[in-house]
Amino acid sequence: MTVAAPDLPPFHTLVDAHGDELLVHARRLTDPVRAEDVVQETLLRALRAYPRLRHGDHLRAWLYRIATTVAMDHHRRGRREVLAADAAEHVAAEPDVADDFEAVIAGLTDTVQVTLRLRFVEDLEYEAIAARLGCSAPAARRRVSSALQTLRERSAA
Repeated sequence: MTVAAPDLPPFHTLVDAHGDELLVHARRLTDPVRAEDVVQETLLRALRAYPRLRHGDHLRAWLYRIATTVAMDHHRRGRREVLAADAAEHVAAEPDVADDFEAVIAGLTDTVQVTLRLRFVEDLEYEAIAARLGCSAPAARRRVSSALQTLRERSAA
């Protein structure tokens, strides 16, 4: 484990000095219910990274940057959850749409079918598709593009 730089104050003093203002900042960035979660995750991330810091300059700004990133992550996660719930309701309300999609991709390989479902049924971002497929985000983008090209070629024939 790396030892913190000698000019770094103890971590608890940062929490005492900036915890309340981080909560106010988090409330500005997200709803009040999630703000406390954002602050908790911010402090956890900061605590994990604290021993690797090389100096104690701009610690307040560093904490604010972490809090902003965490709030954005929570926002994206919440947006995906809402979109997934809306998509599930839409598919449930119109089963013929889901059946049509399955009929269109029926003759394709399993890999191509999975890729198309992740992108267009689950409406996942390329980073999430990459995580599910075990590849990089650019590779996931290429797989979706290739799957669409295969689908176009098949429908043109």
